[in-house]
Amino acid sequence: MKTISVDDNINTAEQIVKIMTEIDPTGEHVAFSDVENALVDIKDKLPDVAWLDIEMPGISGLELAAKIKNISPKTNIIFVTGHEKFAYQSFKLHASGFILKPFKKEDVIRELDNLRNPIERRKEGGKLRIQCFGNFEVFDIEGNPVVFKRARCKELLAYLVDRRGALCTNNELCAVLFEDRTEDNTSKSMLRTYFSKLKKDLNNVGADDVIVKAWNSYGIDASKIECDYYNYIEGDTYAINSFQAEYMSQYSWAEMTLGELIMKSDND
Repeated sequence: MKTISVDDNINTAEQIVKIMTEIDPTGEHVAFSDVENALVDIKDKLPDVAWLDIEMPGISGLELAAKIKNISPKTNIIFVTGHEKFAYQSFKLHASGFILKPFKKEDVIRELDNLRNPIERRKEGGKLRIQCFGNFEVFDIEGNPVVFKRARCKELLAYLVDRRGALCTNNELCAVLFEDRTEDNTSKSMLRTYFSKLKKDLNNVGADDVIVKAWNSYGIDASKIECDYYNYIEGDTYAINSFQAEYMSQYSWAEMTLGELIMKSDND
């Protein structure tokens, strides 16, 4: 996540940055006391969230918000002020949120959990992006949905993602796709066909090396994908906040992992 905090009192702006760094340690968070310098940064980076003081000399936070909306319409504006009287004006600008000084970390988290414009996690360079929370979806490095010629091919990839890089035998994969017909030669032949088509689908987006093949088994190279499920397990704050008790909803076999995620969420 990219965020910017603007306040003529630099200590207040830096306090927001400190809290944001605790919440999102892998993000980019900067503080400014000078509005013109802040505008230069906004034009360059198009931040996900802008935390703005309202009463500032020269250009007020309300005026700055209007400029930001012209430069970066998807940036979430959250006003940070010591006066409730500005609430109505902030809502007229369709701000995402409003917190009062002095603020706490809990106030910042509350606003991040209710952003007007949802933040799409930025892709790591060259990686396939995979969404497991909600329905299982796959996006190429440009953010476009990957087209699978067969639904079974997509399900195969989903299962391998669920296994987090562990190799899965042909029998295990047939059991998932063909209702335990693991000794059926026809099923094993179909499995090989689906993997061949899956490789072609991934090759079309330059990601065929995601699939790993070993003797009588398949897996994925987890280092070549960006995945909300994996980020959640690693404790990534954004992934944790995005989990809404839904996981690969179109596949019944995913219910076991969903149960584990819910238990983990309840215990955290």
